[in-house]
Amino acid sequence: MSDRSFRQRFGALERDTTARQRPRLADDAWPLPAGGRLIETAAGPCVVIERVISGEPVTLAFERFAAAATYGDRYRPPDQLIFLDTETTGLSGGTGTYVFLVGLGRFVGRDFLLRQFFMRHPGDERSLLSGLADSMQDASSLVTYNGRSFDVPLLDTRYRMHAETFPSPGQHIDLLTSARAIWKHRLPNCALGTIEQQVLGISRGVDAPSWMIPQLYFDYLRTRRVDDLTAVFEHNQADVLTLARLTAMVQAYETGLDRPTDAIDRLALAIHRWRIHSSDTTLDELKAGWPILTIPATLRLRAVRELSVTLKRQRRYDEARAIWQQALADPSREIRVHAAEELAKYLEHRVGDHELALTIARRGADGAAMAGDVEASAAFERRLRRLERKIHRWQGDHLVGGG
Repeated sequence: MSDRSFRQRFGALERDTTARQRPRLADDAWPLPAGGRLIETAAGPCVVIERVISGEPVTLAFERFAAAATYGDRYRPPDQLIFLDTETTGLSGGTGTYVFLVGLGRFVGRDFLLRQFFMRHPGDERSLLSGLADSMQDASSLVTYNGRSFDVPLLDTRYRMHAETFPSPGQHIDLLTSARAIWKHRLPNCALGTIEQQVLGISRGVDAPSWMIPQLYFDYLRTRRVDDLTAVFEHNQADVLTLARLTAMVQAYETGLDRPTDAIDRLALAIHRWRIHSSDTTLDELKAGWPILTIPATLRLRAVRELSVTLKRQRRYDEARAIWQQALADPSREIRVHAAEELAKYLEHRVGDHELALTIARRGADGAAMAGDVEASAAFERRLRRLERKIHRWQGDHLVGGG
């Protein structure tokens, strides 16, 4: 079912349930889910399911967060983090999309407390938002997965519909940004489920797919059989727990407390780390990783470019030259072209060896032409003409001087 047709049907049901909600809130017409209870909020009763999760994966995540928190303000202690994931009536967002389930996880000691706020019907929305706000007020960092684009804007819209403000903590970590930086070069996609399986080694088995969840909720609103949403509650719980474990792994990687075993991930992480924590150790990881031919050329090229910019800025020209000379023999045409461009500029402007610069620039021009890179070809042609003029002028000056 499309989001539009769903919203039309949901709107009709909303009008019906809203008209009837007050007499029915306390009766059995809208039964509670398994493990659910009603809590009082400023906006009325709110349905909450609470679970305390413990065990080795949770303990490891706690220890990683605690260790990362010693590396500066970017990383917060585990008890200051809240992990949020939503289930909604549509996947496209907008004012017609409701958040009917919010999973909120946080550490209490070394255990992980998961609260799920459930909207039995549209009349429960305000109390759900009130209960959620109460549970978020003492945290300093919100963690989501694609939350900047989806969860947070959607929640912000729902709060504004009730003349309220979404109580977002000061720091928002959208883990999708780091996940893409580290894993997009190796995995088919960076969906949370893909990374959960391929990186954390978790297989959920039977699961409610995200695209089906809006329809499952719509069916529930018609039948009021809350047990039919059991798979949705489990899906949301798994997402929140995976988010916490994955965030802990990423922070361990970013701080150097741990590192991936896969060479592709290691080089991608080195690029990511260099941009947030510049250090000689990370620079050495870039130097070690870019020549590994089993790593995709696009990623190796990014590493070489990062090295070029950094070493030039730090005036470490001998190190940069060694990398460019090695890269001239790389199987990747794009890497060879980049190396030729950088080495030709270095030879022309830093060394003054115009003839060698001309030779290198010709190699780069040939590579750019073969790659069909019009912009690079034009830049090489300008460099070739300038170098040829300099060489001719130098030769002319020496002929005059010799005469």
